[in-house]
Amino acid sequence: MNRTMITAANTMGQLQQQLDVIGHNLSNTNTPGYKARDASFNDMLYQQVNNQEDKGTEKRLTPAGIRQGTGAYLDQTSLNMTQGAFQNTDKLLDVAASNPNVYFQVAVNDSQQPVQYTRDGSFHLSPEGPNDVKLVNGSGQDVLGENGQAIIFNNAFKDIQIDGSGTITVTTNTGVDQFTLGLTNVQKPQVLEAKGENLFAFPAGMNQPNMFTDLTGKARETAGVEQGKLEQSNVDLSKELTDMSIAQRAYQFNSRSISIADQMMGLVNGIRA
Repeated sequence: MNRTMITAANTMGQLQQQLDVIGHNLSNTNTPGYKARDASFNDMLYQQVNNQEDKGTEKRLTPAGIRQGTGAYLDQTSLNMTQGAFQNTDKLLDVAASNPNVYFQVAVNDSQQPVQYTRDGSFHLSPEGPNDVKLVNGSGQDVLGENGQAIIFNNAFKDIQIDGSGTITVTTNTGVDQFTLGLTNVQKPQVLEAKGENLFAFPAGMNQPNMFTDLTGKARETAGVEQGKLEQSNVDLSKELTDMSIAQRAYQFNSRSISIADQMMGLVNGIRA
């Protein structure tokens, strides 16, 4: 296989990964709180070929030799942590935080990071024993309170109200119960890693205390929790479709270069015959 084919094949594999990223973004266009990924490319290693027998006599001004590349690779896929638009749902258990750095806490039992974070405030109630219910996310994982415990209350409730600080007021036949959502202010959201199911966590080994603050007391008022609303995905549909067209065209160009290289080798074989 000649260098043209190697370069094209390397790049095609990386372009396929970019198309996978774009496809994942497009499939989550309507997922509440979803954060899009952006793919960026870089050059693979270059090979320096010295084709000058006598550098002193050629008196060239440009760099000596030829630099031959081996294609491009997907350098990184970074999370776009900008806030999505809010949509009114008028559902009692749908909440959104107007502070873009505030995340809800979720318990993940089968993970080395038992507390993870989400911007998806689409919550539900799940039965907990014969008379109680608990607050869970769309995947059935416990939504944590300020005390780090699941939020559990009697299933015979009449009304649920959530104020701007994330305080949940549950009205029942016997009175009123109050709970507080676990809220975390992440100073640098761009360092978060996606863990699947619309959850995020900090990279292992990072000095986490400098990265986030669990909101308590008066600080909770900065969260700007809004009941009956959901933050929508921040996927830019027009951008994703444009990027997909560009990636497909680049894939086609590289595929065509392999075909042309094959034709050229066929011509060479024909000449030798």
